[in-house]
Amino acid sequence: MMGPAPRSTDTPTATGNPYDELPYRSFPVEFTAPERLAVASLLQGGVRLGLASYTVLELGCGDGANLLPLAYYRRAASFVGVDGSARAIDRARRGQSRLGLANVDFLHADFVSAAAVLQPPFDFVIAHGVFSWVAEDQRDALLDLCGRCLRPGGLLYLNYNAHPGWKVRGMVRDFLIARTAGARGLLDRARQAQDVSAAMAASLGAREHPYSQLLAREFRFVCDNDVSYIAHEYLAPHNFPYWRSHVMALLQRYGFEYLADADFNYPSGRLPEESVNGLLMHDTAAAGGEDAMDFLSYRQLHSPIFGRTPLTRRPISHGDFADLQIASRLMPASPRGEAPVMFRHPNGYEVDVRDPQIDAGLRRLAPLWPEGVRVGDVFCDVSSVMEDVTLLHRHGLVELRCVGAIEPARAAEPLRALECERGGYFTSPYHVRQAADAPPAR
Repeated sequence: MMGPAPRSTDTPTATGNPYDELPYRSFPVEFTAPERLAVASLLQGGVRLGLASYTVLELGCGDGANLLPLAYYRRAASFVGVDGSARAIDRARRGQSRLGLANVDFLHADFVSAAAVLQPPFDFVIAHGVFSWVAEDQRDALLDLCGRCLRPGGLLYLNYNAHPGWKVRGMVRDFLIARTAGARGLLDRARQAQDVSAAMAASLGAREHPYSQLLAREFRFVCDNDVSYIAHEYLAPHNFPYWRSHVMALLQRYGFEYLADADFNYPSGRLPEESVNGLLMHDTAAAGGEDAMDFLSYRQLHSPIFGRTPLTRRPISHGDFADLQIASRLMPASPRGEAPVMFRHPNGYEVDVRDPQIDAGLRRLAPLWPEGVRVGDVFCDVSSVMEDVTLLHRHGLVELRCVGAIEPARAAEPLRALECERGGYFTSPYHVRQAADAPPAR
């Protein structure tokens, strides 16, 4: 999965910021939406946030591709973006002006200078594509700034390149850096890296050895991505993957405690069942269990959510659950009255539904998509369906949402026109990126 990516927060120097030389093609990241972060925390017994009005800070905001659609559909909330690329911030401000948004500001600064001008506290702090891609002193400045800016009871989203998957991808990076050292300019170097990768993928793909196939897949990944992603992911001077235990220890030093994975209900955030069984069989859960999980599942990217310490966890209550919204695209795929009833998701996944209450609820929700209904208004006995509905959500088959200040009825055309012009996509009110030729959400 690829979202807005590594963005430097270095202040431009005489030699220029690489993100000014070659702008990064950014995208919105679904699970950075405040209501998605809030529901992940709630389901894990973490902090509860009211979403009638809130403040969001994004560190490494790039050209605003993530913040602009958030601010567009959430006028009751306030957003601030910080980035070290003057060119990216200029583009973000032009987008803000074109959309007429008064609830978002963009600041050109590094992490140290930003601390003097930001006005914390913020309810949410987002740092996507920053932690792994800066030198250690900047990384520490980032964590210090997060500690200064996040209010007690707020949520920090912070993703990074993870071991062990980036051990392999890092070897490809080292190879490409060496093979493109003589190229002039970042754009030419990135194009040369893709040419080299195409040749390597063709050569390795013809071999049967698993190692050759693994490397061939990694080189094809380089070929298939945007040239700006290759420049800043593979050819940048800093790209440090981490073991989960290292990141958790670092965050603890700055007063943060792990709550949940932001993408826990996406394929990228779910551990394969065979990995879990293998871990239990070898009884490694007691020491380094999280690192072992990542090792067995070939983790490449991790997107955790943190709260300020000390955290007091309490399980989600039936009342909390009843107040969530639920939306579903599951459609009945077998005749009514047949038991069990089969429901099918557009991704092809099928679910046997034996509970009449869930059967009736899913039938009610399907024609309303992407809109949702309060859980307590769909199911009369929330306690009896809570476990099954949560499981469906964890597998991405229904959506549970914290009710916030989203305005899905807002005219989407101005935002759609801007995003289609810039990137060939548009963002839904629920922060989902869709193809430019897709029909707008109802």
